[in-house]
Amino acid sequence: MNTWIWIAIVAGVAIITIFVTIAMIKHKTVRKINYMFDAFEDGETNFKFREKGNLNKSLNRLRGIFEKQKIANEQESWTKLTRVLTHEIMNTLAPVVSLTDSLNRNEKILEDEVLKESLDIISDSSHHLIEFVNTYRQITGIARPVRQRIDLKKVIEKTIKLHEQLLSEKNVETLTEFPEEEIIVYADEMQLTQVCQNLIKNAWQADACNIEFHLKRLSDDSIVLWVKNDGHPIPLEAQEQIFIPFYTTKEDGTGIGLSVCRQIMRYHKGSIDLLRSNSTETIFELSFI
Repeated sequence: MNTWIWIAIVAGVAIITIFVTIAMIKHKTVRKINYMFDAFEDGETNFKFREKGNLNKSLNRLRGIFEKQKIANEQESWTKLTRVLTHEIMNTLAPVVSLTDSLNRNEKILEDEVLKESLDIISDSSHHLIEFVNTYRQITGIARPVRQRIDLKKVIEKTIKLHEQLLSEKNVETLTEFPEEEIIVYADEMQLTQVCQNLIKNAWQADACNIEFHLKRLSDDSIVLWVKNDGHPIPLEAQEQIFIPFYTTKEDGTGIGLSVCRQIMRYHKGSIDLLRSNSTETIFELSFI
């Protein structure tokens, strides 16, 4: 057989193979995208494409964006509901507190011990409930972040410097591990400072000797901050509850610090999670898109 015929056959087979491969890849890609859209329509974002490749990386990133947006929308709905409820509670309690306080100053009522005791109970309960509602407002009253271009490394360093005196009281050492490049995020500097501040204070209260900040830019351009301390671990039974408002393991704690941190991170389209807490280390992970 002529050499040119063989070349033509090989070239033909190669072309057919290329077209078949492209068709298969295209079919697989379409299936993945359709699967993802079906999941989104069902409100499901708990999936991940595990194969390596730029397409899967992009699809996983898109899934992450949808998931964070879904959480943010749910959180915003609950925040609006809570604001309405706290407003109504305050409007109802305010006249009750005012009236009981006025009655408690009435001389005739002061002469009746039973009535006086009853009014004291009503007054104390009302004041405690108002204090509770005002504390809850600290969570739902967080302002939307005023975003600007900031260097996250400088925010962390500044926050550590602000707490030098506090940390020196217990000889707490701090360590930062940052990449040489600037780590720029568009965020509210005061709110991110509040998050870092809360994690430092929690570590200090847990009698940590060392607090570490490890910052890294991942391959998909997202930014992750790990905050690590070697203080007393968070009890195992409490680890799934620590972000719930008013849940606390401290005798004098309010239980809103980490709740506020999560709210702030969600407003920034990010997240904060407890990676682990044991006798060796406690690590929180903060993610920024």
